[in-house]
Amino acid sequence: MFEENSFIGITMGDPAGIGPEIAAKSAEYFIKAGTPIKPVIFGSFKHIDHVLKNIIKRDAPVNLIRQDSSLEYSYKNTHINVIDLSSKSYQSLKYGEINPEYAKDAESFISAAVDFSLSGRIAGFATAPINKEMMIRGGAKFGGHTELLGHLTSSKDYVMLFYSKKIIIVIATIHIPLSMVSKSITKEYLKNIIKISILSMTNDFGIKEPKVAVLGLNPHAGENGEIGTEEIDIISPVIAGFRNKGFFVEGPFPSDSFFAVKYKDYDLIVSMYHDQALIPFKLLSFDEGVNVTIGLKIIRTSPVHGTAYDIAGKNVADYGSMKESIKMAYEISKNRLKWKEK
Repeated sequence: MFEENSFIGITMGDPAGIGPEIAAKSAEYFIKAGTPIKPVIFGSFKHIDHVLKNIIKRDAPVNLIRQDSSLEYSYKNTHINVIDLSSKSYQSLKYGEINPEYAKDAESFISAAVDFSLSGRIAGFATAPINKEMMIRGGAKFGGHTELLGHLTSSKDYVMLFYSKKIIIVIATIHIPLSMVSKSITKEYLKNIIKISILSMTNDFGIKEPKVAVLGLNPHAGENGEIGTEEIDIISPVIAGFRNKGFFVEGPFPSDSFFAVKYKDYDLIVSMYHDQALIPFKLLSFDEGVNVTIGLKIIRTSPVHGTAYDIAGKNVADYGSMKESIKMAYEISKNRLKWKEK
């Protein structure tokens, strides 16, 4: 029998964004809700304490956990638990402004959460938003979470999945210019994306035989080659290969009409590029959506919004998406445990 782990990490994100606020609010929620989830914030002890007392206006006790100590013995159920990894005090922090000096700390919060996950000390973690410009200007290895996580876990086969109760969608290409999308989508590449996604639906979400819809790349899915041949040359042959092996995979569908009604008929949608997926997803599920990096050895989730500099430090940030991200990390860990035990 494998033992269930209830510790879920929360990285603090960009100190000048809404990350510290939604991390603290979410941790407090789970402490009071009486769920099995034990949230642990990876960030700055002093900054989380400051945010609680001066931004959120809560007199919540904060427990400092040393990075090398045992969570089982150091964790306090009635406190907001923080593993302090900051190199700065943030006393002169200005909310809502890009500060490259925070990049290395933000990167260290993520790296520590990965290390804790790989060693089994936490079941998974949810990441608060970071700013790509801040990270790159500050000398971080990568601007975004997904690429950094792939590097830290030595993973090449990872996919961005967006989950809500209304829709689940993955993106074949991630953060690349639109001009590079077509040349990036090859048969082998797309086949691997769909393979990872189907495996995740089974192992991570408990859907044994998912119904998968694949979108076209071009307007009207190419109109039989009249406005693009990627559907004929690449996407349709890949779909046929999965169908020949007994998988329920259909398409390619024109994305405009597909999202009118048809998306409800499928467990999973495979999109070709970022905005093709994220515009409909955020319209349907912005406040409750969860970003999941699938295909990794570890479990990582995140809210679907960014640093929201315009409302940082004002105690108006909605922590709904972060709360759902933490829940999702825990649920995925339980599903993976069930899969291991079979």
